[in-house]
Amino acid sequence: MAVYRRFAVAFGIMICLAYSTSIEAATGTISGSVFAFGGSRLPGARIELKHQGTGQTFSVISGDRGLYRAAKLPSGVYELIASLSGFESKVLSDVDLSGDGLQVVDFVLNVALTINEVVTVIGKVPADSLEASAIRESPARDVGEALADTAGVWKVRKGGIANDVVLRGLQRGDLNVLIDGQRLYGACPNRMDPASFHVDFSEVDRVDVGKGPFDMKNQGSLGGTVNIVTRKPEEGWHATANLAAGSFSYINPSATLSYGNPSVSVLGGYSYRTSKAYKDGMGRRFTEITNYKESAVDEKAFEIGTAWTRLGWVPSQGHQLQLSYTRQDVDTTYYPYLRMDAVYDDTDRLNTRYDGTDLAGSVARLTAQGYYSRVKHWMTDEYRTSAKGARGYSMGTMAETETYGGKSEVEIREVTVGFELFNRFWGAATEMAGMKYLPQYSIPDVDIRNVGIFAEHTRALSRRISLSAGGRLDHANSAADESKANTNLYYAYKDTRSTSATDTYPSGKVRLTYTMDTGLEVGAGLGHAARVPEHGERFFGLKRMGADWVGNPDLTPARNTGLDGTLTFEKTGFYIGASFYVNWIGDYIAVHEQSRVHGVPGVMNTKARSYTNLDATFRGSEVDVVWSLTDQLFLSGDISYVRATKEASPEQNVFSENVAEIPPPRSRVKLRYDQGKWFGSVEGIFSARQENIDTDLGEEPTPAYAIANLKVGARLDRLLLTGGVDNLFNKFYVEYLSYQRDPFRLGVRLPEPGRNFFFNVSYRF
Repeated sequence: MAVYRRFAVAFGIMICLAYSTSIEAATGTISGSVFAFGGSRLPGARIELKHQGTGQTFSVISGDRGLYRAAKLPSGVYELIASLSGFESKVLSDVDLSGDGLQVVDFVLNVALTINEVVTVIGKVPADSLEASAIRESPARDVGEALADTAGVWKVRKGGIANDVVLRGLQRGDLNVLIDGQRLYGACPNRMDPASFHVDFSEVDRVDVGKGPFDMKNQGSLGGTVNIVTRKPEEGWHATANLAAGSFSYINPSATLSYGNPSVSVLGGYSYRTSKAYKDGMGRRFTEITNYKESAVDEKAFEIGTAWTRLGWVPSQGHQLQLSYTRQDVDTTYYPYLRMDAVYDDTDRLNTRYDGTDLAGSVARLTAQGYYSRVKHWMTDEYRTSAKGARGYSMGTMAETETYGGKSEVEIREVTVGFELFNRFWGAATEMAGMKYLPQYSIPDVDIRNVGIFAEHTRALSRRISLSAGGRLDHANSAADESKANTNLYYAYKDTRSTSATDTYPSGKVRLTYTMDTGLEVGAGLGHAARVPEHGERFFGLKRMGADWVGNPDLTPARNTGLDGTLTFEKTGFYIGASFYVNWIGDYIAVHEQSRVHGVPGVMNTKARSYTNLDATFRGSEVDVVWSLTDQLFLSGDISYVRATKEASPEQNVFSENVAEIPPPRSRVKLRYDQGKWFGSVEGIFSARQENIDTDLGEEPTPAYAIANLKVGARLDRLLLTGGVDNLFNKFYVEYLSYQRDPFRLGVRLPEPGRNFFFNVSYRF
């Protein structure tokens, strides 16, 4: 914590200095922020300022959080134009810069679409957004890694790709990760392949992150919602060619082609990604620090091909139809975090949507969505030294998920009412050489069927106060295939033979926001959300040497009552945003060591890893600061903190009050220069030591670390070039979320990559 405290003091001093400077309004300054229509802030936007008297033109670029400032401008009347690739330009005329020589002008940009789609899948506050402009500059290999640059978001690294998302300490089933509002679930019981893995960077337009239990439109948003929004066609012909390359033989070529007119649009694309195992700060490939065979050490660590297409049609004014399909083929992918690797991991994703606007009567908007997704996943230990047996592997799992469903919403007089229905199937069969490869149905073909209704309302109570409120009611049925479920394990460890469960539960939220003329906005919200136990949490069953792994059919839904307070302040080139939260989670689903309670023939072990319900409390905060030092130089930083405790239950072998897999405090500081054509940044990342560990599960403290990143780039008409190096000083370090996840964890801490050079080039026709 010493590193964190020292940095927090320095960061606080920076905030005070920034604020004291920003309140002195320089003569001849126009400043403000650039927003997307949904409220997210847009960095990288160009703002051109034309003096309407002399014709003289000035230009600046928005920095982090969309903040921009143009100082030392001649007094007079200006025309302002804000533009950003993928958005419609916005023109504001007759901006009078006189009197005290200070004007605050904000821009709201609409997405540049041929079909004007309305996307409202998560609540706006508290929320963040990762835009395509930032993704194109990122050295990240996937969405989960890119999101880890956001305050309050961490990642679980299991290998060179497929990083999982952790939001305010919550992960896996406690979060919803959607793609265009569509539900897709990975097939691996250990989440080798989280939902965010099954979308390619070149598909992505932005990623919206809603924090806390405030999403009423999607069942299961206990800790928040991540919605990955994919690209849509723009008017006319457009093509984009990208090439990303970097250390460890990483290469990622991709291309997208689209055409659109007011009636019809089409888009298609393809991406290929491959890399060898990365090296850590000590120069070792991750295949050298785990139990890989010598023949596998220098082979490809992953190889992925993704193709996608999207069609749009406007049959008449106010009516819009869209259809999209994505196919992803994943060949051998190494996961040194776990005992097995993916041999293949193939995905199909189909999504349809109807939007109707300006309809008759009091109906302002009607949307309907239907989707289908399927993931087939085969994993073995054939690349490891543990591989034995006649089939060339000592363990293997064939897993498959299939999800279909839909949602409809209607907006009537500022009230949105909706209906959601989906079915999620998950099955997995595990083979082991020591058991003569007889299949054990570790996830015994489980279906979860959910139906829910919801309503939301947002209105202004006065010029300064706005109210957002909503509610939801869900009914879910979970059922395993009785012929495949290992009820002997359930009975031996959990005193039940149940293979089904029914849950009905409400959710709700209310939020007030107060805005002052001084640039200060204060908000407070109270939300309640629940989530049904996942298929494996209830019905997993696997006999193993030493200790079994078994679900708990009697689990009840986890319920989160969250209190969230936000504060933002913006004035003349300075922005600060802060969020403080407490989540009281009743019946939090935690991993624990379960003792056997009944002797059952064939169940030889006396203990198993399992799941239980325990009350838990998550509390924390995030602070973001951006300071425009000059028109072209930006200083930004953030701090993220979360602390999570649970009730002890000695009768269930739960003695530690610390929740497992909780990240330590983390801070970032970045200095960015951007004059429109050339840009560059230097960044420092500081993580504190994590000592709040779950000793029941064998967690150990993780040392503090600090790393530096460097990036440069150029915008040359239609060409974007970006290059840089992450972990500039080749630091050896390990993030806390690096080794714990069961049931097939290897227990080896996986270091982060060492010095990592990267290069991205993008050309837009």
